[in-house]
Amino acid sequence: MKKIALFVFALFSSLIIYAQLAPGSAATARPGTAAQSRPEQKSSEQVPSDLPGLSLEKNKLPKAVSIQADNILWQRDVYRMLDLTKEKNAPLYHPAQPDGQRKNLFSMLFELVASNQLAVYEYMDKKEVFSDEYKVNMEELLNRFWIPFESTPDPKNPTLMVYTVDEADIPSQEVTLYYVKESYFLDQRNSSIRMKTIAFCPVLVREDEMGEIRRYPLFWVAFDTAREALSRQTVSTNKYNSVNRISLYDFFVQHQYQGDIYRVSNLMDQNIMDYCSTPEEIAAEQERLEKELQDITATLWNAHKKEPASKGRKSSANKTGKP
Repeated sequence: MKKIALFVFALFSSLIIYAQLAPGSAATARPGTAAQSRPEQKSSEQVPSDLPGLSLEKNKLPKAVSIQADNILWQRDVYRMLDLTKEKNAPLYHPAQPDGQRKNLFSMLFELVASNQLAVYEYMDKKEVFSDEYKVNMEELLNRFWIPFESTPDPKNPTLMVYTVDEADIPSQEVTLYYVKESYFLDQRNSSIRMKTIAFCPVLVREDEMGEIRRYPLFWVAFDTAREALSRQTVSTNKYNSVNRISLYDFFVQHQYQGDIYRVSNLMDQNIMDYCSTPEEIAAEQERLEKELQDITATLWNAHKKEPASKGRKSSANKTGKP
């Protein structure tokens, strides 16, 4: 009898414990218990960014896409013009004037250049040189476009000047175009067709003294040197959900923008406008070049994918003694 009583007691105790631990039971659903109120541990690698209310995952500087000549089997440079009045490019323009922590791409660049935190380079037709010799002189740029400023010695480097411009005087509303240089290449290391953004150039659009609308390319920004700043500035790419934001770096890397080709690398070093005279001819040539680029990359990709397979079949045939 004692054995039976002990068995019944043990069985009853087990049922009570199981009921307390079972999913959906009152014990697990009760608010304020240790199981529910235990805070989720945050990764030690995640560091808050400078942006209020936002955190960049792991807050690591993205690695630049490298182009190593020895590994490149094919390469072509493509130049595009981004019209910021188009919806896909709107994240680069809005807000047109800085609004607290929110600012557009040009306002961000302007402040970095004025405070010697980012070097930019002279715009030259059909030529980009990113060297000290061609660095933009900020004071000359400000004077050329009648932008009022105050200058003081840079506390970090007294040989340089820091330029202070009121937010209302930054001509961000007039920068309605960007030129972007891309490079498409076939990388034999991983048998992939890749696209790398090389540089971009803000273009100021305003009336000249004669009342004609003119374009003034301001300077080239080397994409790799600006990647830290671009990674910390976020933009919304979904007009129905302002919380859905990505960094400006990802905006370019993921090719979220819409740009019309105005030049591709060629032996004659010509822009489309050099050999097309009417808007209809320009549009047709842009469409042709887009299709040509897609066809070339698809052909190279397929050809390069087949090559290793054919080599593998030959080596296996030789092992069996077949010719």
